[in-house]
Formats: sequence, C-alpha cells, structure tokens
Amino acid sequence: MEVRKTDNTCIDLGDKCVHCKQDTSFGSGRFVNRYPVFGLDPDMSGIEYDGYCCDECEQEWIKENES
Repeated sequence: MEVRKTDNTCIDLGDKCVHCKQDTSFGSGRFVNRYPVFGLDPDMSGIEYDGYCCDECEQEWIKENES
C-alpha cells in the first residue's frame, strides 16, 4: 500500500500501524484486533497520522501504562 499525504498536516498510512509502521492488512498477521486511528500526532509536531493500531502496539501501551 502506498503512503498518501492527504493535506499539509495529515499523512494517511493506509493499512500500516501508526506506531510501528508494520503492515496490518489481511494476511499480514497483524489484521486481527487492529483498530482505526485518525489524527494521531505522537510527537506534537503538528503532523497527524491516519492508519491503524496493531494489537502488539496496543498491548505494549497497556503494559507501559498499568498502575
């Protein structure tokens, strides 16, 4: 899948994970439990990313934020 820039501040990653940038399309091994993400600005740079979050990144986030 081709990465497309939708405007000056948003980059559409298609089927890629917005965190690890790995493919989450059907057959990739990361399709199950992925969820769509819109407008993620991870470093507060003003550049937003649309794509998906894979389950591996979600589980890593949960472990890091458990208290």
